Amino acid sequence: MSFRNLDANGDWTFGQSMSNYVYDDMEILLNAKTRILSFLGDCFFAPTEGIDWWHLFAYNKQAELENAVMATIAETNGVASTNQVESYMTGNRKINLAYSITTVNGTTYQQELIPIM
Repeated sequence: MSFRNLDANGDWTFGQSMSNYVYDDMEILLNAKTRILSFLGDCFFAPTEGIDWWHLFAYNKQAELENAVMATIAETNGVASTNQVESYMTGNRKINLAYSITTVNGTTYQQELIPIM
């Protein structure tokens, strides 16, 4: 399995043949990232996929949001374990999200998504 790579804006990359695709651990990381950034019900062919960002994006819902992110990562193909998920709400209604995962290949990665929303 392979995934089309994303550019800095989160759009698919084109024009470089097979260099536009990621494989192995990078594909697992990209899949986890795109699944985290997906909104619940936003995809017509997978309406139960994604995170309920509209209801969990609040100061008093931080633990629920982190649990939803953890569950989404755990359900991602190729992820052996979710080691850590932390979210930080900023004053300008944005969220910084950091997480650590171990892939089925035994490698641990830390990623940070700044800012979300």
